[in-house]
Amino acid sequence: MNGPIAIAGAGPAGSLLAIYLARQGYDVTVYESRADLRRADIGAGRSINLALATRGIVPLVDVGVIARVDEITIPMRGRMVHAVGDTTPELQPYGILEHEVIHSVSRTDLNAILLDAAEATGRVTLEFEKRLDSVDFMESVLHFHDGSTAPFGVIFGADGANSPVRESIVATGACSFAAEALGHDYKELTLPPGADGSHCLDPNALHIWPRGEFMLIALANPTGDFTVTLFAPTETFDALQTGYGIQSFFDQEFAEFGALVPDLIDQFLENPTGKLATIRASGWSYQDRAVLMGDAAHGVVPFHGQGMNAAMESVRALDRHLRDSPDDLAVAFQRYEAERKPNTDAIADMAISNYIEMRAGVVDPDYLAKRTLALELQQRHPRHLSPRYNMVMFSTMPYAEARARAAEQAEIIGAAIADPSIDVDALVTNLPLLPDNDPLADPKALSLS
Repeated sequence: MNGPIAIAGAGPAGSLLAIYLARQGYDVTVYESRADLRRADIGAGRSINLALATRGIVPLVDVGVIARVDEITIPMRGRMVHAVGDTTPELQPYGILEHEVIHSVSRTDLNAILLDAAEATGRVTLEFEKRLDSVDFMESVLHFHDGSTAPFGVIFGADGANSPVRESIVATGACSFAAEALGHDYKELTLPPGADGSHCLDPNALHIWPRGEFMLIALANPTGDFTVTLFAPTETFDALQTGYGIQSFFDQEFAEFGALVPDLIDQFLENPTGKLATIRASGWSYQDRAVLMGDAAHGVVPFHGQGMNAAMESVRALDRHLRDSPDDLAVAFQRYEAERKPNTDAIADMAISNYIEMRAGVVDPDYLAKRTLALELQQRHPRHLSPRYNMVMFSTMPYAEARARAAEQAEIIGAAIADPSIDVDALVTNLPLLPDNDPLADPKALSLS
């Protein structure tokens, strides 16, 4: 690479990329618009807790930080569904295999570990409170909001859904993108620990209160509290503007939860409401000068728990292509996009469909019957069938392949539900074998404790 190497964005993707580039022997400067989250409070309500799964675990193993990450995660073995009027929530396990577990992790804490690891390479310089405004490719200069500039040779854009790096590539004509608003927003809240400091709910499950058009979810933190998020149509949030209205809404829809949060109204009014959108870009790079990753290239809604996992998987793929074509960055960038874009488009679609499943499907009898049969078939034919959720969360199978396999499996399962006389086992064993190099075949090397 010619000239100074810069990364815009010090989130999980940018920090991970800095480590990979340092391991290749490059000196890197990372520019981050916010203060150093290891030393400053980023504020409440601004970061959804993350679900760490296999695609994110693989690169963390790669760069040697998995042991530290393990210390801050809480394993979740299934969805704890809090149906309307039910006093006893029901656990729906994610799968039948020991490794089919996702891990609740604080975005801030994970990010801090990656920043520490990047600095520990001795090749990464972190520049905080340096908000990038634009990239001047003609003059090879980065322009920052405070009026300062910095030279660059190659810029990696890990700077989020509103990426200035992407805007600068768009200005060259090399990139186009669309932001597809979901029409639903989110509000993050905190469920405090009990009086003795323990979790008020089972910490080893992802709690869901499905309510058809909206839902509440809760993920445990090691400190005894839960990060809780309400997802709902924009008009629902527009209507919740007063303490009385907020209290009435939670009394009607989530009374069990509301009773555990004494300052619910204050939290709701003080914490920001976040927007949800899918980002789809085409043309992720400009010559050998710039390339996008993470939300800048492929932002997805959070309902499959894959935003960070997909971004980290993309970083790992980019690292591989850079190693394969070290003397032709333009080719490396093009091959990286060719590999990843079909898959990130696929997970974007699956994330939206999983929102419908989470907020409504998990209590639908037809969904539950199909899910039960899928898990039974997985147990009988583990090398031929795995539910879609499991292929996405617990394997590194390309997303597009997982989507295609899931569609074929869904046809078989739907037919078997409609006609029990069908020899469903014969149909399943005609499916291609799951890939031998997939963690589904050898999960132990990737599982956290």
